[in-house]
Amino acid sequence: MLRHNGLLVKKTKRFHITTDSKHFFHKSPNLLKDIEITHAEQALVTDITYIKTDKGHAYLALATDPYSKKIMGYAIEDNMRKWL
Repeated sequence: MLRHNGLLVKKTKRFHITTDSKHFFHKSPNLLKDIEITHAEQALVTDITYIKTDKGHAYLALATDPYSKKIMGYAIEDNMRKWL
């Protein structure tokens, strides 16, 4: 009856899970934990995220200034090698 009246909700595609915080690999320490950031360009923080593209997937690495919240640099690659 719902299908006949066009009231069925379409299933959304599951997203790709990329984070496993309980892994046993080396985890880098938070070097900024006890430092007060008081001005721009005092420190940079980095992150890597997985993005979907027309050609498959890619990895986006960002370097961000934690004070100004500006993106200071980025790289996009189809792999997550150490130099990314």
